Amino acid sequence: MSSEINIELIMRSLTNVGSETTPSEAHGVLCGLLCGNNKIKSSQWKSHLAHDVLPGDLLADEAQQILDVLYNQTIVSMADNDLTFYPLLPEDENNIIILEAIAQWAQGFLMGLSLMGIREFSDYPEEVEEFVGTMASLSDADSYDLADDESDEEAIVELIEFIRMGVLLVNEEMNPVRAVSQ
Repeated sequence: MSSEINIELIMRSLTNVGSETTPSEAHGVLCGLLCGNNKIKSSQWKSHLAHDVLPGDLLADEAQQILDVLYNQTIVSMADNDLTFYPLLPEDENNIIILEAIAQWAQGFLMGLSLMGIREFSDYPEEVEEFVGTMASLSDADSYDLADDESDEEAIVELIEFIRMGVLLVNEEMNPVRAVSQ
């Protein structure tokens, strides 16, 4: 994600629109929705996050604009051939906090797919079904067992890379880019 959009700004924005969703979970929902249908509108995503936003609420209006920026950046990064997509996770030294955010992100991703009506993956390559199954496992933060050493950090880096590539795979399989016929 761009340096102009950070997790603290997204947290404030979610709070200002009355959402109890964490930034990581909200981003996971967005990615799941986009994998299910890359033509969804920002307003469709935000409708799953915010409730009872009053017209004329300046903080909520600003928050909506910030969430739109995250939406646009996510769409661009998921379609980028340079593989710039990253899940929105905290930059923290505490591995437990990062793993909890990964669990929230995975839970949001599964929710996004579900909201798009996608519950069956037999029409897609086996890797898609395996990735979604792994996301279901990751969404259970209680199952993490940390060694409290450098291997934890390496495992987290590998896990984030697995999520990055898995989301790009799922997105490509569910929203294939058609080659132009010559």
